[in-house]
Amino acid sequence: MTTNRPLLWTLSVAIALLAPVADAQQAAPRAEAQESDALTDKARQLFEDGVKAAQAGKWADAHAAFLAAWGLKPHYQIASNLGVACLRVGKPRDAAEYLTLYLREAPATKVQERQRAEASLQEARAQVAAVTVRAAPNGAEVTVDGASVGRAPLTDPVFLDPGRHEVGAKLDGYVPQARPVEATAGGTEAVVLELQRPLAPDARRANAERGIFPAPGTSRGGGRTAVLVGGGIATGVGAAAGVLFTVLANNSAGEAETQKTTLLASGRNPCTTPSAPAACAQQGKALDESTLYSNVAFWSFAGAGTVGLGTLLYAIVSGPEARVQVTPTVGINDVGLSVGGAF
Repeated sequence: MTTNRPLLWTLSVAIALLAPVADAQQAAPRAEAQESDALTDKARQLFEDGVKAAQAGKWADAHAAFLAAWGLKPHYQIASNLGVACLRVGKPRDAAEYLTLYLREAPATKVQERQRAEASLQEARAQVAAVTVRAAPNGAEVTVDGASVGRAPLTDPVFLDPGRHEVGAKLDGYVPQARPVEATAGGTEAVVLELQRPLAPDARRANAERGIFPAPGTSRGGGRTAVLVGGGIATGVGAAAGVLFTVLANNSAGEAETQKTTLLASGRNPCTTPSAPAACAQQGKALDESTLYSNVAFWSFAGAGTVGLGTLLYAIVSGPEARVQVTPTVGINDVGLSVGGAF
């Protein structure tokens, strides 16, 4: 492919394509027709300047001239030359956009021009990623890295330079969405963004009653759920530990009692003599283990009860409809909490 040869048209073709339709001129007011003629003349002159710069290999000047002409008259044939100029000045993403537009709007009869545009588009596409964005509902504003690229439905793919980007959509009355995209040269991606309306308070409460909680990222709902789940797990673990150590304490106490019965079978307690048998030491060990396990079981139950009560109070106080006041109470012989309000 010859890099110094742009897509050129004859001046007569350019004039015919850029000139306004005669019927439209007759229907429009004279002032508007004169303004349109002036813009068309200026666009035509800028286009000719771009062609001359391209012929001279001055692609930066050609790009500037074609871009200015496009700003005045966004015609598909200007898009073709502008796309090639973008490619030559190192803007493959812009080149892919203009060349895609040209191929979408140019008549099928322009066989050679379309073939040249397709070749240039392939060259640009090898350097960028094409992302197909489907956003709903129609009319949602599609953004890339926070900048608007159009409204849904988008006719053409969104072209991205290689790297990480964020594709989003937003619309008044809907919750905005965004998706990360890792763009690769020559790659293709598809992003689907379906905007949802915010849930009403009644719907949020109904979801909570059914055990449906907000997705991670909602500060209050997500944090509250984590606290409630964690509190429930801690309460269950504490209660289970209390049961386990209670069983161990009972087993040790039973073993100590069995050893005591055996030692007293002779009618006297041999453990009071200086030469006490080894069974006496085993009985003492069993009694010590029973006491230890009993203490651990007590504190396990106490901890489970404390965590469970705290979790319950948090669930009441932090609920969406809670209007609860919790006040510590201190008496002469006891300490507690006073809970009041609407549940």
